[in-house]
Amino acid sequence: MEYTIRDKGIHKIYELVGSLDIYSASKMKKEINAVLDEDDIDSLVLDMSKVTHMDSSGIALIANLQKKMKTAGSKFALLNVTNDIMAVLRLSSLDNFFTIYNSETDLK
Repeated sequence: MEYTIRDKGIHKIYELVGSLDIYSASKMKKEINAVLDEDDIDSLVLDMSKVTHMDSSGIALIANLQKKMKTAGSKFALLNVTNDIMAVLRLSSLDNFFTIYNSETDLK
């Protein structure tokens, strides 16, 4: 999994590329948590437009990130979720658990 980070207003957006699975989730967790621990971030957004696959490890990662952000009083959202990844979220009954935006212009 590769990623780029960009800022848009109060949002720190991670554009993820590749598979978010058992092989990449723990590395992503360490890298994102390192940024969260050193910066005071008001809003973390994961751009999922280039995520090709996500398994239960990926689901656990995004659920834990949401919990961490909520505990800190910050916002968490998913952006540009593809149909395949949305199907995984629906099967897990998590499609309504996360705030999901279809476009950066929708970010609040």
